[in-house]
Amino acid sequence: MKWLLAGVMMMLALPSLAKEGDTFRPFVSYTRYYDSNLFRLSEAEIAGASQAFSETTDQYGVLSAGLNVDWQPGRQRVLASASLSQTRYSRYSSQDNDGYDYQLRWNWLLGNHWSGQVGATNTQSQSSYSDVSVGFVPNEVTRNRQFASANWLFHPRWQIGLNVDQADVANSAPAQLVSDYEDQGMGATMTYITPKGSRLSGQLRKVEAEYPNRTLGLIDNSYSQTEYNFLGDWRSTGKLTARGRLGYVQRDYPVVSARSYAGWNGRVSADYSASGKTLFNLAVYREIGNSDDTNATYSLNTGTSLGAAWLVTDKITLRANGSFENRDYQGDPGVVIVGTTRNEDTLSGTLSVSYMPVRMATIDLGLQAGSRDSNISVNDYSFHSVFVSFRADF
Repeated sequence: MKWLLAGVMMMLALPSLAKEGDTFRPFVSYTRYYDSNLFRLSEAEIAGASQAFSETTDQYGVLSAGLNVDWQPGRQRVLASASLSQTRYSRYSSQDNDGYDYQLRWNWLLGNHWSGQVGATNTQSQSSYSDVSVGFVPNEVTRNRQFASANWLFHPRWQIGLNVDQADVANSAPAQLVSDYEDQGMGATMTYITPKGSRLSGQLRKVEAEYPNRTLGLIDNSYSQTEYNFLGDWRSTGKLTARGRLGYVQRDYPVVSARSYAGWNGRVSADYSASGKTLFNLAVYREIGNSDDTNATYSLNTGTSLGAAWLVTDKITLRANGSFENRDYQGDPGVVIVGTTRNEDTLSGTLSVSYMPVRMATIDLGLQAGSRDSNISVNDYSFHSVFVSFRADF
């Protein structure tokens, strides 16, 4: 607790150091949750759980404090954020954890024709109980990413760009170390900019990925991936903005070629402002994902999400969100396997109301519910939760 309080005091002092035009926005928040199925267990798992974990419900609180920075020296722009969090459980204190989220991005400009980004992110958080089967052993996931890009506007309507990035994921639980992951990517993009500011691009991207802690006897899912993408960022009116990516993806597994995948992937999303007080957003996608399942080397994830926000009054906002995803686990692992290849449908939804009594404070109250239906019954689950959140921005 001491480090959190010290961090809050330091951040509250920062605005006095900021120059005119700079933006330093400290914040502090606390959210209290009730969850009916904390570990996302199936009915069979609940029935077979040991006495120590036979109760599926729990309450927990998340205390966070941080700072957001939007600094614009001249034509440059620096965006940064830093936050620390503490999660404490009422029943399952073994799951208590501390997290952090650091992000830095420099949107640079050089003359009238050169632009790009340089940045890095570093986060640590508890892994999702719905995705990681580590029993009741806590697992903290640390994610790092670095990226850089450069764009040359060689014509008022045409731009060419290059980008590179690398990322790594590390797990704390011994049983999850085999899921540690690293990748390096690079791409080239040619973009046409319409008179109204919409952008249409063609992209070639290459990714090399590996699992550094895989040892002899485990399936090595390291791969090389090539993508041929068509990108769009369309602004037809002041009310509608749409973004899309459609591409052909070829993923090759050098250890066992039978694992390889080739097919169409894509994602389309749109934001529509029906009025000054109502906003809708929609996304539809079909994407290849990584798999830690011993019976598959990748998953095809197909889904959709829909959200809506309604500004009831100047101080009250009502929000609703829903999503559906199918994960079809595929890819020949190249060894004799026992069991069934997974196919799962996940459905979730949230309904919340936000109240802003004063400009600097927000109170949120919400309901969440979700379920997963799998052809392997032990992966089924359902849950519902309630949360209340308080946040202050200084």
